[in-house]
Amino acid sequence: MTDQGPRYLNGVTKLTYVPGYGSEDNYVKIDDLIQKPFLKLAFLSTMIVDFPWLFTKLPNNRQIILAKDWDANSESQGLSGIPNTNYLIVHAPKAESGFGCFHAKLMLLIFDKWMRVVISSGNLIPQDWELCENVVFVQDFPSRDKSKEYNGLPEFAQTINDMLVKMGLKTHIIPRLPEYDYSKAKAVLIPSIPGTYKGMENIKKFGHGRICKAVKELCGEREDDLQLEVQSSSIGSLNKQFLNEFYRSARGLDPVSAQSRPRPKKGEVVPLPPITVVYPSRKVIDESKYDNPAKSSIASTICLFEQSYNKDTFPKEILRNCISKRDGLLMHSKFILAKYREDLNEAESDPVLDESQENIGGWYYCGSHNFSESALGKVTTSRETKELQIKINNWELGVLFPIYKKEEDYIPSEDHDKRDWFDDHSVPVPYVRPPPQYESDETPKLRQSNLLSLKYKLSQYTKKRELPNLMGPNEIYVI
Repeated sequence: MTDQGPRYLNGVTKLTYVPGYGSEDNYVKIDDLIQKPFLKLAFLSTMIVDFPWLFTKLPNNRQIILAKDWDANSESQGLSGIPNTNYLIVHAPKAESGFGCFHAKLMLLIFDKWMRVVISSGNLIPQDWELCENVVFVQDFPSRDKSKEYNGLPEFAQTINDMLVKMGLKTHIIPRLPEYDYSKAKAVLIPSIPGTYKGMENIKKFGHGRICKAVKELCGEREDDLQLEVQSSSIGSLNKQFLNEFYRSARGLDPVSAQSRPRPKKGEVVPLPPITVVYPSRKVIDESKYDNPAKSSIASTICLFEQSYNKDTFPKEILRNCISKRDGLLMHSKFILAKYREDLNEAESDPVLDESQENIGGWYYCGSHNFSESALGKVTTSRETKELQIKINNWELGVLFPIYKKEEDYIPSEDHDKRDWFDDHSVPVPYVRPPPQYESDETPKLRQSNLLSLKYKLSQYTKKRELPNLMGPNEIYVI
């Protein structure tokens, strides 16, 4: 029996399939990604995992390397095996502060003559692949032609290699990476790795510093107005400082710390950048089409702390409601949608529709990063060296793509502002756009807790449980 061969050589972004909501052809299922009968070797990463469920998805006679989050009170950093199984467990280093979590979702699936790379927002639990909406980028890479000169790993594969090494892996799947041809790699990878990174070169390796580098290389430094829309299943303690810092990176402009900026004059109000944050109301959660146990389980992964929201510095006015296009579903996806504002009257009369910097109308990101400083990083000035530095608490991974304009983008029309530009450009946005404001009787879904760190009980190698009990007695908090 031979495998079906690579299906995603050009790379594609899709949403997860939920039974009863649309054709399987338009969405993606975890079984179709893994292709259990043909899998030779696999690396997977997740924050939380339901082992009994995962065991049914993967072969029991192939090595499986699994990186996951871990509890410092009961587990330890490093590599360990699950007795009597083919699983090697990886507990990557945590942030020195003790805050943050391992939140990256990566699959490296090795088949006979090719490798599949999957980067998603979904944990390795059934609710993330069967009940709620997550986003998945998948691309297949064929074996490299060994008769041609080898010049080392390109940036796409090197980023994966560096993440695996920092997780603590040395052998295992890492030596397999040079075997494949990455010349058609479609995405720019956006990693976050816990640590404090000094100097602009290092800042631009991780978090929103890496977004800055990617945007600058793809789109150039764009001083022109950029409209940002961020959809996140969890939101950190947002403030003007972080939003303006992130907005600079989103335009490809070098990050600047708050300490190095001129102080506002007395009475001067620092403006908010044009960023909209898409997050569901309590009403959307309550009216979602799940039974109560499943609804509670999914809702526990959607988090904005009440004490963060009630701070005077929290920009409540930028929040918009998150309503699924698939009526009644909740989502665990994370998107950043960026579109340059342009005056069509000043557009070229005979534009060249190519993949040049001049023809880029925006970009989008999807992956594991929630909208928080822990995930995307905070830029400050080092007290010791006075250098700029970025501090990151979480392990994260996402992908960023430029969006090239089409002919209709250059043609003024009455419905130009009414169309969903991202939908027109094949970005699989799961929520209704433009996202509506909360109704007068609605508030965002808030978590009443003083916890500012990850709190959960990770199920280990135990008997099969029903879906609503996956989290154990403690719920999940991600910031």
